[in-house]
Amino acid sequence: MRPIDWIYAVLWLLAVPTAAGMALTRYTDKRKSLCFSVVCGYAGLFAVAQIIIVPGIFLKASLTTVMWIYRIVALAAAALGVLLSLRDIKEMIVGVFRNRKPVKTSERVLLFIAILLVVVQMAVALIMVHHDADDSFYVASASTAVYTDTIFVYDPYTGIAYKQLPSRYVLSPFPIYEAILAQTIGVEVPYLVYTVFPVFMIGLAYLVYWLWADLLFDGDRKQQALFMIFISAVLVFSNYSVYTAGTFLLLRVWQGKAVLAGILLPATAYMCARLMTRKPGGGGWPALFCLQLAACLVSSMGIILSALMVGLYAFVCGVCAWDWKKVGKALFCCAPNLIFAIIYIVIR
Repeated sequence: MRPIDWIYAVLWLLAVPTAAGMALTRYTDKRKSLCFSVVCGYAGLFAVAQIIIVPGIFLKASLTTVMWIYRIVALAAAALGVLLSLRDIKEMIVGVFRNRKPVKTSERVLLFIAILLVVVQMAVALIMVHHDADDSFYVASASTAVYTDTIFVYDPYTGIAYKQLPSRYVLSPFPIYEAILAQTIGVEVPYLVYTVFPVFMIGLAYLVYWLWADLLFDGDRKQQALFMIFISAVLVFSNYSVYTAGTFLLLRVWQGKAVLAGILLPATAYMCARLMTRKPGGGGWPALFCLQLAACLVSSMGIILSALMVGLYAFVCGVCAWDWKKVGKALFCCAPNLIFAIIYIVIR
């Protein structure tokens, strides 16, 4: 892979999501967090991809057309985020060097170990390759879309045109999103999904867990580092079954259902917990709405599972906290899931 390709990868898989996330979280809270912006940025871009790709399938648009629409919208969102957050970016950069709280040696060591464990997992994903039987459809669908410039027109197993759209995948076109990324970065689909994509997705998953650590331990760096070390250990030693979140995340994160289990469901749970603990008037609802659309993009199971998670949150708010405004907002966030569920029943 050429150095310029890695530059494009960092641009589209890190810089653009971060900038887009700044636009999405502009009025979320006073304490700006790059980590939170990255997670919300990915949720927003996944949501944009879902909104663009699904109509493109039914309108029989070419992959090139859908790709350019996605590029324009993503870059526009990133530019908007940068323009709206110029002052916040300056404050975050200056804050790194000013008014820093003293960090104990034990905290530094634990943070270093936590970061090292994550880096090792990302390095293993970069150097080594794991092949999965499901790739015969997921990766082949992305490659077929690239080489035919179509979206779910040809069966990746046979190369023959579909007589009927595959209902299980047409509403969760994550392989098409990967095809768009491959074309945008300028690499072949297999190289993207087996080498480039896992590195950034593993990093994104641990950013979600870092947000959980910050929420649970309220700035206690030592406890946060211990939490991250514990999570790393659990995920690394979770290959006792092919159905664990660790197996999905570390061995086949390029598949949509793995992104759902390893990233989006923990992010949805975090956002629900965050909204539950915030004072009245706090933000975060647009991010939760985008997470629901993102779950619809990656897997048909996400259409139901993410809505159930938010529905459970709404039940807790309604019964325990007696906050019916939050219940209404939570149910509204599930509207995309309901719409796609109805479409799935109709086209099946």
